Amino acid sequence: MLIEFSVENYRSIQEKQTLSLVASEDEKMLHTNSFMMPNTDKLRLLTSAVIYGPNASGKSNLLRAMQTLRRLVMNSATKMQVGEKLPIEPFKLNSESIKNPTNFEVIFIYHGTRYEYRISLNRERVYGEWLIAYPHEHQQNWFSRQYIPDNPKFQADEGYKWSFGKGLKGEKLRIKKFVRSNSLFLSHAAQNNHPQLTEIFEWFQDEINILNPSSHAMGFTLSIFDEDENFKSRVAKLLSEADIGISGIKIEHKPIPEGLSYLLNQLNQFFKQETEQLEKYVIDDIQKVDVITLHKMNDSDKEIEFDMDDESDGTQRLFEMAGLWLYVLQDGEVLLVDELDRSLHPVLSKALLKMFNDPEINKNNAQLIFTTHDTILLDAEILRRDQVWFTEKDKSMTKLYSLLDFEPREDESLQKGYLRGRYGGIPFINGLSI
Repeated sequence: MLIEFSVENYRSIQEKQTLSLVASEDEKMLHTNSFMMPNTDKLRLLTSAVIYGPNASGKSNLLRAMQTLRRLVMNSATKMQVGEKLPIEPFKLNSESIKNPTNFEVIFIYHGTRYEYRISLNRERVYGEWLIAYPHEHQQNWFSRQYIPDNPKFQADEGYKWSFGKGLKGEKLRIKKFVRSNSLFLSHAAQNNHPQLTEIFEWFQDEINILNPSSHAMGFTLSIFDEDENFKSRVAKLLSEADIGISGIKIEHKPIPEGLSYLLNQLNQFFKQETEQLEKYVIDDIQKVDVITLHKMNDSDKEIEFDMDDESDGTQRLFEMAGLWLYVLQDGEVLLVDELDRSLHPVLSKALLKMFNDPEINKNNAQLIFTTHDTILLDAEILRRDQVWFTEKDKSMTKLYSLLDFEPREDESLQKGYLRGRYGGIPFINGLSI
């Protein structure tokens, strides 16, 4: 469960920006669009949050920052070499920011325990790493490392001051020796099977899922098709209920010529090694897979087959998304979606969003965070005010803020208010010329 994410000095984000999924005290749709935070009877977490804003305002950079943090945790110990640059892009439109480190902070709950994890780093090194745990809501500082290069006291540890709390059990000092200036202690601890920290690593690896224009979710959907016949029927049911004329799905596997198969397998291994975002979407057994859609004839009960390539872009996108969408809802994970409205009809986007805000479907408290330009979703009957966020540029840097800041009236049309610029987050265009 994600509680809060903060980022500072990353791409278009100069000052610290925080996205919170803590529900406000507003009673409207409280028991459908939020759920009780574990170990407390006072705070609730939101099931979904949407981010609006003009093009180039930084919406995608917020999700990209979360993806970068996940990538660093997963890969810094195993896929980065000594001296290799870290995948950090500071805010470049300020002379001081270019020299300062980037900061990421995430607060989350996993297996009933709340954690706070924070890192500070630039392309050359990690400047700081902190992990705080709250077992039974009692604070425990599990570990920290800070780069203090000018103090001779810490020269033996390459300039780092280390601290380990009593709550962190198991091997620590041996694992510390493996940590490089461009790697994270959390990553090395997981590589060395540290029981407590491996659990934190697994949250980043398994609980955070990302759908953006560059991700290849089709492979994930197809892999589950092969493993779970029930899942296949659920995807077919989703497509059927989307009113796009599809009554069923068939998958046909065909052999690939030996030479081409070798080349594709090499590319497959490259993706698995170099691109962490594709790891869970790549099919190990390379073969040609045809997705066949079934449509009922309009003059009989017979069905006719169509190749998925003949379907509309929206149908293909919905099928691509379906696997991860249903999987996240089933397992109660977090899904980040950039450009939810891409190729999808607004009514379909609304239906997908409602799945997360429906406790009969979202039984395991999955969470959805997405960006969009689709104002039809700005509906007070679908989203609470604390679920709506905006980005806009101020002095060339991204500002993230909540609809709650404006205290709209209960009967106010959020869509009209947004399009009229009442909440900001829209482009100011004086006319286009060619």
